[in-house]
Amino acid sequence: MATESKSNIRPSLSSSVPSRIFAEEFLAYLAELDEPVTAVEAEAAGQRHLEPDSQGGWAVMRDGESLEAGHAPEVTFLRKEMAMIAAAVLPGTGRRMRYRLSEDACERGFPVLLDGAVVGHSRHFHDALVAAMTVVDALLASPGDFGWLVEAMGGVALARAGSIVAARLGRA
Repeated sequence: MATESKSNIRPSLSSSVPSRIFAEEFLAYLAELDEPVTAVEAEAAGQRHLEPDSQGGWAVMRDGESLEAGHAPEVTFLRKEMAMIAAAVLPGTGRRMRYRLSEDACERGFPVLLDGAVVGHSRHFHDALVAAMTVVDALLASPGDFGWLVEAMGGVALARAGSIVAARLGRA
C-alpha cells in the first residue's frame, strides 16, 4: 500500500522478504512500499510495437508484451498511422515537465521556463504548449520513438519535409 508521502515506508514487520524477486510474494511486498519519484517515467518509458488487433485496427503494445500472451494493449486505433503516433509519443508522456509557464506575467507575456530558466515568453497562459514541447523534447532525444513518427508521416509528407529541411539548411 503506497502512501502520499515522498519517503519510503517499510511494510509491517510481519512481512518477510521473499527469496525470489519476481515471486508473487515479492511483488506483494513491493506493493506495500511507496513508489520512487521515477515511477511515472518508468511506467511510460520503453519501446512499443504494433500488433493487429483482433477487433480491428492496431494495438500499441509495450516491448515484451503481446496480445497472444494475454496482455492488454495500451491503446488501439483503427488506422495504423495513428497507432504509430501513439507509439512515438507515449514514452514522452511520463517525463517530468521540463518546460513550464511562469504564473507571473511580464510585459512580454508569461515566461516559458526550461528546467527553471527563462527561455521564452507566451502571450497567453498556454499550458498545452509546454506539455506538447515536453513530449516533442522526448521525441528529439529518442531516435526509436522519433522513427515511429517519421514512419507515420508517409512518403508524400516525408518527401515534402525533406525538401523543406534542405531549403532551410541551404539558407544557413
